Amino acid sequence: MTLLDHGSAHDPGPATAQQQVRSLIGLRWRMIRTPGIKLGICVALVGLAWLLQLVLVSAPTLEAEVLGTTIELAPQIFLGFGALAFIAPLSAGGGTQVVPPDQLVAFPVRPGTHFLGGLYLAPANLVWVTQLVVLAAETAYLTYRGHLLPGLVTSLAYVLAVTLLGQALAWGVSGLRQTRAGRRAVLTLVVVLTVTAVVVLRLGQGGAALDRSPTRLVVDGLVAGARGDWVTWAVTTAVLLGLAAGGLVLGTRACAWAVRRPNDATNRSESVGVRRRRTQRSALRELVAVDRASVWRAPALRRGGLVLALLPGVAAAGAQVPWESLIVLPGLVAAGAGLLFGVNAFALDGSGAVWLASLPHDPALLLRAKLIVLAETVVGAALLAGVAGSLRSPGTPNLAEAVAIASAFVACTASVLAGCAALSVRHPHRADLRGPRDSIAPPGALILASVRLALPAAVTGIVLESSARTGVWWVAPLLAGPLIGWSVWSLRRSAAQWDQPAVRARVVQSVSAG
Repeated sequence: MTLLDHGSAHDPGPATAQQQVRSLIGLRWRMIRTPGIKLGICVALVGLAWLLQLVLVSAPTLEAEVLGTTIELAPQIFLGFGALAFIAPLSAGGGTQVVPPDQLVAFPVRPGTHFLGGLYLAPANLVWVTQLVVLAAETAYLTYRGHLLPGLVTSLAYVLAVTLLGQALAWGVSGLRQTRAGRRAVLTLVVVLTVTAVVVLRLGQGGAALDRSPTRLVVDGLVAGARGDWVTWAVTTAVLLGLAAGGLVLGTRACAWAVRRPNDATNRSESVGVRRRRTQRSALRELVAVDRASVWRAPALRRGGLVLALLPGVAAAGAQVPWESLIVLPGLVAAGAGLLFGVNAFALDGSGAVWLASLPHDPALLLRAKLIVLAETVVGAALLAGVAGSLRSPGTPNLAEAVAIASAFVACTASVLAGCAALSVRHPHRADLRGPRDSIAPPGALILASVRLALPAAVTGIVLESSARTGVWWVAPLLAGPLIGWSVWSLRRSAAQWDQPAVRARVVQSVSAG
């Protein structure tokens, strides 16, 4: 049964968008050849459900002071989730794809299928899942000693509304960017919003702006449901569900409009002459230059890299993150940078991997070049986020906090590099990276890779944050040492595997032909 004839027994007509999405997701699931990946996805889903249940019953375990602080921060937490729901699909050019569009040319895929596919894959973003867990915990705190179920309904309605509206906005922007005038308009709007945010922060009005955010009304409606004020709760929830329905309609139409618009960027790029780079002095420098150009040339990687370089630091600076919390930030940003392309680094070569493998150079240079470019990306993103976040951090860090931040930076960077090298050598995938919504790996592989990179980074940050509270400066390097040693051993192991001709042949075959 194909997408052409996927109808019911009573309706043999064309498949609906919902049926097409189910068919595409089933096709993607059958394309996973490694049983361990399927098992890992199932375990991750079960683990997420267990974690959500755990945070929903965590309110009675908090101290009164901590509980009061988290309740005061509720509007900001809901606003943060909403900002992420808008920014994530914008950086992906409309949302994550279930199957690349060039593989579906022969099938009459509806525009609504592309929209629903991106919506269903929104939880594939680890940051989105993390924010969802935080939102669930905040709901439990707000409804403590009240009715939990109405609060959960309101929170779910909010999540659905902002996710649908974010996807709709992303497709609208994607359609605007098909023309030169649209791209200029989008760029102008981004510059205006960025300058406005900087001015508001510099004038010290960030707190006042947050106090006037619409998420305060959502929190008020949630709390009203917990206290039994059913009228306020019903109105708030109904408005959120109405916004979700509007986002679904607008998103489907925006997606149809964006998909059908001709793109003048392709014609313009074909008419412009190719600019040749100058020759490098060594084979390694030449390979590094090729990889840098590959990252910058891919629209998805270029856009994701710019968002990754700017967003975490701006968010940390706006929130005035304390020095202790900055210990966790480098690891999470480093993990996000690794997910940009490091988990499948050899896919940067594409079909050119066969040509590169045939050149008379040491095979180890190819892996070394990938790691150099990845290290530049990871270190640059983590350093920018850390420096930007420290600009408005209150007070001055003591010696233990400064050493803990440096230890977390080194340990998490080494861990991400080691994890990316292992995944790239052992689990390569083909990725064309020609369109703005192309991803470096299939959705399932990205989910497991995000867990593998983010979990050690988060645990390391939390442990080193606890060590900084002791006030003893040498505790953090002592705790970070084993992780750094393990990362070096893992890198050497991946390099030894890459030296084997059979492994290199498998990687080249996978990234060049699938």
